Amino acid sequence: MEAVIEAKNLGKTYRIYGNPYNRIFEKLPWNKGKKMHKEVNALRDVSFDVKRGECMGLIGSNGAGKSTLLKILSGTTYPTTGSYSVNGRITSLLELGAGFHQSFTGRENIFMNAAMMGFSRKQAQKKYQEIVEFSELGEFIHAPLRTYSSGMQARLGFSVAIATEPDLLIIDEILAVGDMNFRRKCVDRIWAYKKQGKSIFFCSHSLYDVRQICERAIWMNYGRAELIADSITVTNEYASHENDAANIEEQAPADKAATPQKTPPEDMPRILEGVIVDAATMQPRNVFAPGEDCAIRVHLRNGKKRERLNLAIGARRNDGTECFTHATHFDGKSIDFDEGYVTLHLDCIRLLSGKFTIVLYLFDEDGVHRFQERPASDSLIVQNRTKDLGLFLQDHHWVIEPTKP
Repeated sequence: MEAVIEAKNLGKTYRIYGNPYNRIFEKLPWNKGKKMHKEVNALRDVSFDVKRGECMGLIGSNGAGKSTLLKILSGTTYPTTGSYSVNGRITSLLELGAGFHQSFTGRENIFMNAAMMGFSRKQAQKKYQEIVEFSELGEFIHAPLRTYSSGMQARLGFSVAIATEPDLLIIDEILAVGDMNFRRKCVDRIWAYKKQGKSIFFCSHSLYDVRQICERAIWMNYGRAELIADSITVTNEYASHENDAANIEEQAPADKAATPQKTPPEDMPRILEGVIVDAATMQPRNVFAPGEDCAIRVHLRNGKKRERLNLAIGARRNDGTECFTHATHFDGKSIDFDEGYVTLHLDCIRLLSGKFTIVLYLFDEDGVHRFQERPASDSLIVQNRTKDLGLFLQDHHWVIEPTKP
């Protein structure tokens, strides 16, 4: 399959000077080639390709080299070593609004950016109305950009970038643009590119999003490509590495990590309530023993425009460990009602002693756009009265075979 982008042994080295004058002194003839800078290798020997129609994920901790790699692929900086080739048009959603002129109106910035992307005036005029409608700026499109809020500038930047219909779309943590309605439009447009067979290079700290959107992924670590494989394998390896490296005492407690997001607008799908109940009586109850049946009952209301939804429910320990997460779309089910209840039955709880925050996630039909994330009304408390140790009780049996009669 033809590659839209192909990189071979990419490397990027930055020179760090102690002060601005050292940059000049280093060039003077009497310096005799003495280095007055420190070299930092942001990238080292990175090789990969992105096939046409493929979605490639990019993950890694802060400072791993992700942004440097994206800037090279976008053409905003150049590699120190190695090479890369591009077959088609690339649009990057890195810093929305970069290159806009604050004194120009929104309309003038649209045409200026279109020219920078290689569009003729006639082509830009064809795209103009589509950009304005998608941005929802209305009459503000004729106002100077300096009068825009940061959210309005981000809307315009996303609308201009997405209107170019690229062969490869590079995305770097920009899905939280504007209010919830506009974020949904952004996610839907990006998801539409994937369904059309377009190539996407997706950088995110959300391992869930990478698993859902991408076929393959790259794990960057200290400037190198630690692993390139299918997205499930890469995200699992990365999560295991991060858990091993993290100091458990410094991790945020589960209650803090599951702080409810802002309540969605009334016209959007929402979680009204999540309650832990006894699986037999369906009465509220949150203290169980291992082996008992538990259920989480969630009250949902669809949006003004009814659509198919998906719900995920997870349990998180106080130290931040994600114990399990079950989702309707993982099990081939979806939710299609105006208002109702969805109940997850946990037959024969295998968790041992502990207090677990139950986190609820409400998604769209594709399981990509997250409408809401919030905890259930109570924490799940499991009290073990046996001598078993660990996080959960594994089904098991013993076989004892003496080697001598």
